[in-house]
Amino acid sequence: MERYRFTFADGSTAEKFFDSDNEAIVAATAANGGSSGGLHVQRYDHLGALLPTKLPPGGHRGTRCLRSSRASPVPDSARGGPV
Repeated sequence: MERYRFTFADGSTAEKFFDSDNEAIVAATAANGGSSGGLHVQRYDHLGALLPTKLPPGGHRGTRCLRSSRASPVPDSARGGPV
């Protein structure tokens, strides 16, 4: 287990132990009312320095793929659709 520090949008902080960055990010987001806005999750290394985690832009829910807005480069006939 590693120690993580959460910094919330209002400047308050919390520290807890987790097994992974993902587990810490999910817990921090839940503690922030389900929002990752203004949230920073950092992990302490073995020397006590804070390292950033890989919280993607927009938070852990911000990684959706918006492919539906782009036209497919594959013609309908190649996908089994009408010709």
